[in-house]
Amino acid sequence: MSGKDVIEYYRTRFQIEFCFRDAKGFTGLTQSQARDVAKLSFNFNASLTSVNLAKAVAKERKIPFSIASHKTMMHNAFLLERFIRVSGIRPNRRLNAKLVKELIEFAAIAA
Repeated sequence: MSGKDVIEYYRTRFQIEFCFRDAKGFTGLTQSQARDVAKLSFNFNASLTSVNLAKAVAKERKIPFSIASHKTMMHNAFLLERFIRVSGIRPNRRLNAKLVKELIEFAAIAA
């Protein structure tokens, strides 16, 4: 096997390993207590799909990928939306776009 092929195989292998690491650590790959094969399959597919979707979003937005940062930003976006709904105020989204972006990216790790 040529050196170029070996490097390509290892690059692919590490991408797969990182996908499983992120799925175990952040999306509940190992958290299912089901015994049924169909339910376990659904859990595995949902967990790995969520990691791959997060990677796709990061690639689309041309930002470095970090599952921890993505999870933090999604949580911040959920909390911000929840606070706005509970307060009953209808904010001007165009006027507050910069502030909303800052709040959503608060505590996100720069990868």
